[in-house]
Amino acid sequence: MKITKMKNTLAISFCLLAFIGCSSTSKQDYYKRVEQGKTATTSRGSNLKGDRVDLYGGHKKDNLPIANSIPYLKYVNDMESPKNPFKTYSESEFLNFYKNTKAKGHGDTSSYWRWKLTLTRNEMSNVLNKNLVSLANRRPKEVLTYSNGQWISKKVPLNPIGEVTDIKVLQRGKSGLVIKLMIKGTRGQYIVAKEGNVRSVLGVSKNSVNSTVNLYGAKGGSSSYLDRPISRNPSLLPSAFLSIEKSGNGSYNIYGGGFGHGAGVPQWSAMDLTKNKGYSYKKVLDRYYADTRLKSIKSVGGINEKLKVGIMTSGFTTIDHTKVSMYSLGSIKIKSRDGNVNLNPRTAVDFVTKDGFTQVIVGGKLRLKTKNYISVTSNRMISLTNIKRNVKNYTHPTYRGSFEIRLAKGGTRLNLINEINLEDYLLQVVPSEMPKSFGLEALKVQAVAARTYAAKDILRNRYAKSGFHILDSTQSQVYNNLDENELATAAVKATKGLILVHENKPIDAKYYSTSSGFNSNAHNVW
Repeated sequence: MKITKMKNTLAISFCLLAFIGCSSTSKQDYYKRVEQGKTATTSRGSNLKGDRVDLYGGHKKDNLPIANSIPYLKYVNDMESPKNPFKTYSESEFLNFYKNTKAKGHGDTSSYWRWKLTLTRNEMSNVLNKNLVSLANRRPKEVLTYSNGQWISKKVPLNPIGEVTDIKVLQRGKSGLVIKLMIKGTRGQYIVAKEGNVRSVLGVSKNSVNSTVNLYGAKGGSSSYLDRPISRNPSLLPSAFLSIEKSGNGSYNIYGGGFGHGAGVPQWSAMDLTKNKGYSYKKVLDRYYADTRLKSIKSVGGINEKLKVGIMTSGFTTIDHTKVSMYSLGSIKIKSRDGNVNLNPRTAVDFVTKDGFTQVIVGGKLRLKTKNYISVTSNRMISLTNIKRNVKNYTHPTYRGSFEIRLAKGGTRLNLINEINLEDYLLQVVPSEMPKSFGLEALKVQAVAARTYAAKDILRNRYAKSGFHILDSTQSQVYNNLDENELATAAVKATKGLILVHENKPIDAKYYSTSSGFNSNAHNVW
């Protein structure tokens, strides 16, 4: 990058802000400076410190660490009008931004571009008292209690809030993402940290709020919210890009934007950019995955063409099945160390557990029992009749590849694993993650992201102890929940074998549904 007749500090600042033509070393230096609050993005009279917005005011600060940076998942401005809505990064600016249904940006035809819900003081107290306890049990280091003048991690008692008296955002990312939320009540004062926890503690499931809560949405450029709610009683708020306003009657209005964690490719933006603004799929990938390049998956070592997918129960509730039922139009071969079973086409088979064994039942008769894993193959696709998904072309979800059935821990449940070629896997991931209506070019974006995500999971092997690489749910990528279609298939084939790499390694290709107008730096999300 060449800049003449400028001070060095301005040249460095521009390079760091734009991430254009900058080396990985300079990016790493940028994130170190962000953590120390020393970047040139801080302006006089602004709450912006580095890439975080400091809203503590007179409140005692905590010592929660900043996560490691991911240089290719960075801040992106997707706003068109207003282009730059924040001047001083005050909480009132953020509130006005999320209340502004007329705002326009990439992907704003999603009904989640702007959203809101309202809770009475009693409902908000119920939500916080119930959610805070369960959250602290799951994430004890990310829920802090104010005790003896310090913020500390300790066991949260039942009914920890009592009656809520104040809710305040203490810290945001430059993107507007809430990083830390302070909750104060008659019985205690707490900080909830991290995007997912903020969405969770404010979740309004019927179990937590004890009433029906409607969430209303608005598309960009709207004068008001849609008449019908887009969701009821979400247990997790659509995003942590939000502001909370207390009304004069004591109720709380939560205004927000977007759907998802806020890092990587926003799918509605990918659709908008490719359909309406002349972007190619490669240009979209460049926009949201900084300092990456496309490369053949075969050039990256350690990635087998076969992928093992953990199949969850109906509703993606658990990996542990009480029963597995299969059916195929072709012949089925069942193999284990304790024997084999061959089945004719159109023959149903059940797998159950009893006394620590897996039993193979055909026509009501026991054909095999074993404590070892079982492999199941067919010369046609295999349907799982014990699982419900949203497929319509088949009565039940139907799979390519083969299956392994293993006893789950404890020996009373079964784990089901689908072994499949990676490209075949994508044929049932891409249509489950992005609708056909988004168009071929956007589906190519999705195909590359999904292939890269799977490649990354194969290498990190986080489910190794369970015998598979990736789950079939939103915990990884949604697989075989919706029917295949010819456009998604064309996108997979047009990008065959292509993945995104950073420093010659597959990236963690995060994506999510709807932008709020800004993408967040990843270290502010996780």
